[in-house]
Amino acid sequence: MAWIKYTGVQMEELKKNKYVKNVTNKNITFNLECKLEVVKLSKKWMFYRDIFKKLWFPEYIIKSKIPERSYNRWKTKNKNWNIEDKKWRPKKEKIDFNNMTLEQENEYLRAKLALYEELADYMKSWLP
Repeated sequence: MAWIKYTGVQMEELKKNKYVKNVTNKNITFNLECKLEVVKLSKKWMFYRDIFKKLWFPEYIIKSKIPERSYNRWKTKNKNWNIEDKKWRPKKEKIDFNNMTLEQENEYLRAKLALYEELADYMKSWLP
């Protein structure tokens, strides 16, 4: 969005908004609270422009493509990532072999071996 240039007055106005983390003359960085609020309100069937209006953003932001693009980006992250825990990265499942029974450990290792065998067969199809 290099064609957007915010004036000094607009930058000061945006910095006063509690949902803005940082503002430059070309970019707005929204804080995590804003992202969570937008996704939460979108689940209540609110339109993204109405959400940004409710969060007290000025008209030149609401009428731009920023709400739509931001909403679409955050909406997809909410589907794939754990937004309820306020973490914007996927949870890694840690396997604790100390608390597993012998059968559970064997089942896990068999599944892992089957996955590796399937991957090896797939890779063989690529060879001449």
